[in-house]
Amino acid sequence: MGTSASSTGPNNQSPLVPPWAEKSEPVEFGPNDEAGGDSQDSNNDLNQEIDNGKVQEQIPGPARIPTQPNRLAGARRSFGEYASGGGGSSNLRSSLRKYAKGSGGGTGTSRRLASGISAGTGLLRMMSGDSVTVDNNTLSLSELNGLTKDQAIDRISEHLTPENGDADAVRIALDYALAEALPDDEDFNANEITQDVMHEALSCYLTDLIFQDIVTGMGRAWFYTEHATKHHRMEEELRELVKVVTQEQVEKITHGKASNITKDNITQLQIETIAKTVEVWESYND
Repeated sequence: MGTSASSTGPNNQSPLVPPWAEKSEPVEFGPNDEAGGDSQDSNNDLNQEIDNGKVQEQIPGPARIPTQPNRLAGARRSFGEYASGGGGSSNLRSSLRKYAKGSGGGTGTSRRLASGISAGTGLLRMMSGDSVTVDNNTLSLSELNGLTKDQAIDRISEHLTPENGDADAVRIALDYALAEALPDDEDFNANEITQDVMHEALSCYLTDLIFQDIVTGMGRAWFYTEHATKHHRMEEELRELVKVVTQEQVEKITHGKASNITKDNITQLQIETIAKTVEVWESYND
């Protein structure tokens, strides 16, 4: 699923955390009456809705992280060397280490991806049986029975994608996660959404969300190679490295049990996974 070099990425004036990541319309949750869904985990305001501001409140560390001049220059240089064929995977790992430091570490990356975390919470709450309301429109998975798998994915992604600067990234990540995690049937069936499907969807979603943040951050460095085949290989190698680390963190945080993903902890689980993933990259050696 390509993304690649259509953007020059953030410049020196770009804030580390864009303004839309700090405030958004709420994503609201309620019982799916048609399916008899329960709301036992939704006993307080925090669990009845999420928005970017509430995500920010749950992220540990400073609320304001200074933006350093040329903060991604070193990462782009290493990535450019990797793109031009020099240094191989060592330059890819070096660029991730420098990206992690230049992007504000785990805290800064989590804060920047707040829109994605809000949408991810909506996705997992919907998959756990809730109805989800966004901008006065409500959707539950049982309404999608009888649609094809692709049609159901489109409806879910359209419903959860925010109307802000992260719209494209979130939509692509939702599409990717659902395509990878849903049962390989032509028709959609809400009854086939198990805890294991949710666990896979979470891992795939965070993998792609983080992957796209890196691609955007690398900006012009992608242009060091113009061959489409090389672009594809680079994307696949980068995505695989992101996937390995991200899924390892999901496994650690959930103790390898899909049942440990609950309505109460899904937002915090995403925050912790993103932060821990970036911290792993910070530990890479040159």
